[in-house]
Amino acid sequence: MKRTAYMFLAPFLIFMLFMVVIPLVMLLFHAFDGGFGYFREVFEDGFPMRLLGRSVWIALVATAICMVIAFPIAYGLTMAGFKRGRTILLLFTLPLWTNLMLRSFSLRQAFRLFGMSYEGLVPLLIAMVYNFLPLMILPMYIVLGNIDKKHIEASRDLGASPFQVFRKTVLPLSVPGIIAGFVLVFIPAVSTMWLSDFFGDNSTFMFGQHLDAVFRQGNFGQGSVLSLILLVIIALSIFILNRFSKIGNKRGGLW
Repeated sequence: MKRTAYMFLAPFLIFMLFMVVIPLVMLLFHAFDGGFGYFREVFEDGFPMRLLGRSVWIALVATAICMVIAFPIAYGLTMAGFKRGRTILLLFTLPLWTNLMLRSFSLRQAFRLFGMSYEGLVPLLIAMVYNFLPLMILPMYIVLGNIDKKHIEASRDLGASPFQVFRKTVLPLSVPGIIAGFVLVFIPAVSTMWLSDFFGDNSTFMFGQHLDAVFRQGNFGQGSVLSLILLVIIALSIFILNRFSKIGNKRGGLW
């Protein structure tokens, strides 16, 4: 029995070894090659850290916009009794079926068609929302769809208004979906290179673009340090969100 289990685990372990462990070891090797010199260069320069702060801010704004748009959509599909909710959900995921570059060219042409500028903060945020919105809707839809309707009915029987039912029952129970959607959108948004290069300008130059430029210049040591910093930021955001979710569950909700 154990041999069978190990046999099924083997492909996953091989994948993790070659796609996660070995690249991470290589990053650590290049980052610490020669001591902490590359770390000193990055932090003394200050420019990469300013770019990281800008990237985190833009990613948070894009994630918040996706959240505001996605939650009513997911809530409507699951709570309002749409019989064809999955079909409607499929329409929202259709853009993911095409290549990111093709979607970006199409969106850029749409900006031109309406006489809008396709470079700057607003076009970049629109591009991020357009590309990452399905990643926010999917986990919210799944979690909201799995909420036991008895909780909602009990809240109504106790005299709660529709707004109170939403705030006290639906919203706390949907926290796992909100957190999953936040992670799925924030991670690609904060590390994006193609979208910021295609829709951004000098005022929206992001950390991912700088990271790409450093590696293209052959500076693997500094590039590895920047990659590790980005990994730490992403890991910390996931850890904080998980802790936030656990605290909310212990208290019976967030509010």
